[in-house]
Amino acid sequence: MKQKRPKKKKSTSFVDDLKIEWQLFWEGFSGEDGQEIDPVLNSQLTDLSMIQLKALMKALSSDRKKLNQRLESLSKEIQENSERIDSLKLVGSDTLEVETKISELHDLGQSLSTQMQKIDDRLRWARLREDQMKNTLREL
Repeated sequence: MKQKRPKKKKSTSFVDDLKIEWQLFWEGFSGEDGQEIDPVLNSQLTDLSMIQLKALMKALSSDRKKLNQRLESLSKEIQENSERIDSLKLVGSDTLEVETKISELHDLGQSLSTQMQKIDDRLRWARLREDQMKNTLREL
């Protein structure tokens, strides 16, 4: 279930806006869509043996795990920088440098999520192909 953006208040800060965007990003990232099978990917998977398919799925799972760890650390870094901005505002210091850093981290997070989505798609189709192969073997 995707969260709707709250109506903007005049008192929301840059950090609050980024937190909302990041939360929406994570929800969109973890959501599921009913997508159609990619014909190119399906034809590539059709040519693989069961052993090759399992090796591919293992490599994709490993890549997914690494990307997920990077996204988690990125999220923590954004949270730390958000807290830093709040502290700098309390003492009246300039926050532009930290806001720029958060923006860069946010862009990196979007890039990583795109990579993660591609890996998830490939894993999904690999699992479907594995199920098809198992069903074919059962029928024999």
